Amino acid sequence: MAKQTKKQLEEHRKSKRLLLGCICCAIAFFLLYALISASDTGIIGEALSTIMFSSFGASSYIIPIILLWFGILYFITSSILRTRIDLALAVVSVTLSSVLFSLIKNIFNLKFQDGGWLGNVLYPFFLKFFGNWGSIAIVGILFIFFIAAFFRISLIRLIKYIVKSTIEDIKQWYEYRKAKKQDKPTIVNNRPKKELEEETPFEQTEKPRIIDSRQPAKKEDKEDFVQEQMKAAKAQEEKKIITQTEEKEPEETEEQVQEENPVVEPKPIVKQEKIDTKTFSYTLPPVTLLREGSLNTQINEAELQERAEALRDALKSFRIDAVVQDIIPGPVITRYDIVLAPGTKMQSVMNIMDDISLAMKTAAIRIEPVPEKSAVGIEIPNPKASMVSLRDIIDTKEFKDSKSLLTLAVGTKTDGSGYISNLAKMPHLLIAGATGSGKSVGVHNIILSILYKARPDEVKFMLIDPKRVEMTAYKQIPHLYNPCCMADDADVITRPNEASDALKKLVKVMEERYEKYASNMVRNIEDYNAKMVAEGGDKDYYIIVIIDELADLMMVASKEIEDSIQRLAQMARAVGIHLILATQRPTVNVITGTIKANFPARQSFQTVSAVDSKVILDTIGAESLIGKGDMLFLPPSEPRPVRLQGAFVSSKEIEQVVKFIADQDFPKFYEPLVHEVSQAAAATAADKAEKDLIPALKLILERRRISQDLLKAQFGGSARASNILSVLEVRGFIHKPEGTNRWEINYNLVEDYLRINDN
Repeated sequence: MAKQTKKQLEEHRKSKRLLLGCICCAIAFFLLYALISASDTGIIGEALSTIMFSSFGASSYIIPIILLWFGILYFITSSILRTRIDLALAVVSVTLSSVLFSLIKNIFNLKFQDGGWLGNVLYPFFLKFFGNWGSIAIVGILFIFFIAAFFRISLIRLIKYIVKSTIEDIKQWYEYRKAKKQDKPTIVNNRPKKELEEETPFEQTEKPRIIDSRQPAKKEDKEDFVQEQMKAAKAQEEKKIITQTEEKEPEETEEQVQEENPVVEPKPIVKQEKIDTKTFSYTLPPVTLLREGSLNTQINEAELQERAEALRDALKSFRIDAVVQDIIPGPVITRYDIVLAPGTKMQSVMNIMDDISLAMKTAAIRIEPVPEKSAVGIEIPNPKASMVSLRDIIDTKEFKDSKSLLTLAVGTKTDGSGYISNLAKMPHLLIAGATGSGKSVGVHNIILSILYKARPDEVKFMLIDPKRVEMTAYKQIPHLYNPCCMADDADVITRPNEASDALKKLVKVMEERYEKYASNMVRNIEDYNAKMVAEGGDKDYYIIVIIDELADLMMVASKEIEDSIQRLAQMARAVGIHLILATQRPTVNVITGTIKANFPARQSFQTVSAVDSKVILDTIGAESLIGKGDMLFLPPSEPRPVRLQGAFVSSKEIEQVVKFIADQDFPKFYEPLVHEVSQAAAATAADKAEKDLIPALKLILERRRISQDLLKAQFGGSARASNILSVLEVRGFIHKPEGTNRWEINYNLVEDYLRINDN
């Protein structure tokens, strides 16, 4: 009913406007006819003509035009009516025209009709203050301004158009005169359109350059590097055998001390492991454990030139003149840098993105500007993709020369060169992508990159894997960390509740580190470690928290997880704690605003829709990726993301690297900072429940019953109510008989306790 009423009102308004328009047009034509031929319009027409001419003079002819314009506005239903403003503008325009006619007649003594009574009354006022020419100029300018405002004409646009047309006419006249002087014929474009298109000067005169920026390492350098690592591994094994034989006697004395003093059992072990972590010679995994990729394969130049010509023809079919300047081949994507003809907008190429993709026989393409070349880069998938191996990136000079322990081999650029980043500068990373897009393999690349750079006592991994299948391969590495348990018991966290507790206690670890740094008067972990090296103390290790599927954790304990992640993301950078969150469902419920604000570095694989791309990257584009490791990486403080191809690493390669690290028997150790914190937290909870005991007993006497819902309503929170019930049951104030689910209350004990303790 509401919709029908609204529709009826709209139709009523339209019919009313049409009626008013007809009335205005009819009155306008009648007045104009009366002014031109008053004798043919009868007594009413003659009276109106006499009144108008005597009142407004020659300005009377403007009134029918104004009424006709009102009628046109009423007929055009899409126009916005401003009746009061237009009426005021019309009155002022008629008044100024009357004054202008009276001024012209009286100043120049011309024989034509003046402005009537209205003009004769007002024109002396202008003559007195502005003189003859000043009055005409001012009244004329005002009349033009108000009449243009009434007819909704933009004077600025009109003046610009007139000036532009005049300048063009002058230029054409000047060129014509110049050509005539030089006896050159003028050029007249009377030829067919096809001839003009064939002879356009913006043509492909040279073949586009093929830029191959890949720098394959020399075989000799690779062999030398592998031989050095293998020699170091053999020396490590020999040294380990010698140290084991030399340390047999101290181990026996340690066991004797443990048997005599069982209370101080952890102290000798912790001391021994601290010494081992400093003196143990650890060998980083060799690159031979990873297989080589196919980045060094030869490129087919003829095929690239053919595809460049096909791209140019596709653009030309849509009347877009462009020249392919450079071809940058990559393992999976080839970028064609095109230069557009002058006056061609980049948006015109963006509008036909799907048509270009269809013409190039590909699933999807991506278009981005190349500012350093003043060109437009069109990224087109190769007909046959080459595999990118993690070894191709780790074995580069950039990765080897990087001094940071948190160096990441993110992937390869469009041209095939490796892309290296530093997690310490990000300082946290957010990863998203649909199922099968390569997200989990990207997480493995990050872990292996750090394993190829850092010792177990330099970097620790806190791995959270709710899916229980991705991170199980890393159970044997000594880099694992869990603040809820000792180093020997550290494992991959798979349960959401354990993950929530671990993140909460990691916040406590962060706070303790801040207190320690404040007491040592240092600002961050780098300054603290440098000071410990100078003083001979123990350095702090980096802690990398990797959550492989954030959506599963947010479904179970979203509030606790979000609070812990928010605190760590805001403050943990300075103390060496970095977060890497991965999810296949980048919705606003999972990646909340508080989480997203503290993760400036984003890595997006192929997404299901453009909405998911906007959530993770704040821009569209990830939905156009081709999957299988194709990603958009947004570094911090960068305006737009970089397209990269992630490396592929197999489960066999991961097993080989983990086995190489585990065979070295590096001792697992980290300081159990959290045990004291957990005990203090338990004591605080007990004290709080003890304080709530007396109010709870008073509530029992008042209501003569007890239940968790009653305590929850009184004290707030189900956890607090459960704690109070536990204290009441332990103290003997309440109990449940067997076979019933109802609390029985010992009122005598309650009254005695309150009489003694309630002051």
